[in-house]
Amino acid sequence: MAADPQWLALLHFGRSGRDYNRSSYVDDPAFFLAADGARNPAAELTASLSALAEQPALRCRFIARFQWLRARGLLNGASAQHCTEYWQWREQINAGQAALVFASSYLNSPSSMYGHTFLRLDPKGYRADSALLSYAVNYAALVPEQDGSLLFAWRGMSGGYPGHFSLQPYVEKLQEYSRLENRDVWEYELNLNDVELDRLLAHLWELQNINFDYYFMDENCSFRLLELLEVARPGLNLTGDFPLHAIPVDTVRSVRDAGLVGDITYRPSRQRELDSLLQVLSPEQRSVVLRLADTAGAEDSAVFQQRPEAEQYRLLLAAYRLLRYRHDREARDSGVARRSFALLRAINALPRTAKPDTDTPRPPQPDKGHGTALAALAFGQWDSRHYGELNLKLTYHDLLDPIAGYPPDASLNMLSATLRRAEGESLQLQRLALVDIRSLAPRNRFFRPVSWQARGGLERDEWSEAYLAPFAEGGAGGTWRVLGGRASVLASLRAEYNEDFDHNWQLAPGLGLRWGLQQRRFALEVDASHYRFTDGIERNRVSIGAQLHVGKQQGLRLVAARLGEEGEWGEQFSLQWRRYF
Repeated sequence: MAADPQWLALLHFGRSGRDYNRSSYVDDPAFFLAADGARNPAAELTASLSALAEQPALRCRFIARFQWLRARGLLNGASAQHCTEYWQWREQINAGQAALVFASSYLNSPSSMYGHTFLRLDPKGYRADSALLSYAVNYAALVPEQDGSLLFAWRGMSGGYPGHFSLQPYVEKLQEYSRLENRDVWEYELNLNDVELDRLLAHLWELQNINFDYYFMDENCSFRLLELLEVARPGLNLTGDFPLHAIPVDTVRSVRDAGLVGDITYRPSRQRELDSLLQVLSPEQRSVVLRLADTAGAEDSAVFQQRPEAEQYRLLLAAYRLLRYRHDREARDSGVARRSFALLRAINALPRTAKPDTDTPRPPQPDKGHGTALAALAFGQWDSRHYGELNLKLTYHDLLDPIAGYPPDASLNMLSATLRRAEGESLQLQRLALVDIRSLAPRNRFFRPVSWQARGGLERDEWSEAYLAPFAEGGAGGTWRVLGGRASVLASLRAEYNEDFDHNWQLAPGLGLRWGLQQRRFALEVDASHYRFTDGIERNRVSIGAQLHVGKQQGLRLVAARLGEEGEWGEQFSLQWRRYF
């Protein structure tokens, strides 16, 4: 019985493929009744039988275990009806159904760069237009406020934080993601029956105040939710799909492929709602929106009243959303409140027939996008020499990859290795990108995000391939909509250790220009960069890249570049076949 998949799921003995691990993922001794329970499920079963039979209070503490053992006839006559706190908790949350919620990626937070998943518990008869009575089940690391992004990244990768489950009103999570962080939210209704939901809730009760070591790449928010679902529906093997890393959107795909998903609801962020309204307005109408948001009085002017009522509605609604978007992060202000009320009053004064459909268009689902890992083969030429390359990337997406399901102005890649074999040479590591992030959201009169980039790793200079140079680079600037695409200007600073330099450590201020276009079937970019190192060496690169998307999981990429260093120039071409999985 100790080898029963349900018992192992209750103890969090996860799987690597089809085989169970030799120890539990739970790192808190308070979760186990046997001294070696974290490594010995049989000993934990024996200790649980003895303790739960003799100590009624423990039946309330480990109620999911108790229910499983009693259902197998091992604790006949024992009862858990006296567990007052548990049943009061169940009555408070009043859960009748559940959903898996995916919040889109948020590059300004290291913990949310890949998105975030959590569970939503709903009362029976829940409707998507009301979330006031639902609760969010969240797993997250306990991070001290003084820990900065770099320390968080290090400790998060190495298991340096404890993680635990928490419960909070769902409306608070919606406000955090949709309003404060401008993240789209996707809700995947789960088709759990009453018995399965009861198992999930009983086990969630057992996990109160229980700590797990939190690992950013694998034992993270998404992985823990898979364990809960394995408890709820015996026989599932969701965690076995993620032996190395668990990207949130990949776990959503795993839950979908396991047949757990029913209806799917999309909740756009406030920024996306506002932007979708502004996209259909002319430049003159957008100027009116700005004036309305600033004064909230133009709706009384004779000129404004002469506009068609449907147009008035769009302008007033856009002004109201702009006002809320600008001040969501601020403390309540009486002037802003008066303007918001005046705009709402003007909107409500229009007849119902004058209010056209202003629903935000639904983008492709994140679980329908390309796979987050990559294997690519390339054939290229540099300075009259041919070479072949193999690129393996753990995660996630760059600006030439198929855009469906991914943020349109963001590139996030981690742990990417490129092996090259040139004519007459042996195989060698050409590049190792530890992290490569770019956020290029466009600026306009309504939105003013700062574009930024951060890169770090090892790479060989094409002009001197003898040495693999470590480097780190960061930069910031702006992006604008130009010629149907995005044009970016970023100033940067690069630090590089290179034994070919007179002084091995060098700093290089730089400037980068880029124009990119993303379409459903192809993507195109023109890129130029210039660096000047402190010893006077100048490094330049101009390139054109294009990718043809061959279905959702394959692509053909062509790159042509001209590189210059210390007055010498050379050309490089490569044709790459990319396979996402």
